[in-house]
Amino acid sequence: MTGCCDDGLATGTRDLRERLRVVAVKGESLVVAADRASACAACAEAKGCGTRVLVSLRRPDLMTLDRPAGLAVAAGDEVDVAMSGNSLLAGVGLAYLLPAVAFVIALSVATGAGLSDGASAVVALIVLPLSFLPVVFLDRRARLSRALQVLDVIPGRGR
Repeated sequence: MTGCCDDGLATGTRDLRERLRVVAVKGESLVVAADRASACAACAEAKGCGTRVLVSLRRPDLMTLDRPAGLAVAAGDEVDVAMSGNSLLAGVGLAYLLPAVAFVIALSVATGAGLSDGASAVVALIVLPLSFLPVVFLDRRARLSRALQVLDVIPGRGR
């Protein structure tokens, strides 16, 4: 995402790896189903967890990835994808750290400027949604999904 310190193909020990199901192939793009609760299988509380039940009721999120040149892949196949640790940390920082820091700074500045508690809270609550704009901007420009690299194709049962 940031391009800082990227070490090429995601093959390091800090990389995030996941197997995703290909829903469709559209020219040079792959549409994959991204299950956000994949960590639930490894959780010790998986059998009695209400969150897992709720997540299983909703459909998976679809994500579009660039298809590497010459890659033979069809709907129903699975792909192993990876994201470098640097890109993962940059995305986490933008999505979670930036809004919290922006909220605290806005609240502190408003309080320091002599605004009442209610007015300071209103200022901080206005700044909070604005702090998500960098993530929205990067997502619209598809820079978040470009950080995911297709490593391998696992043919589906029909192939």
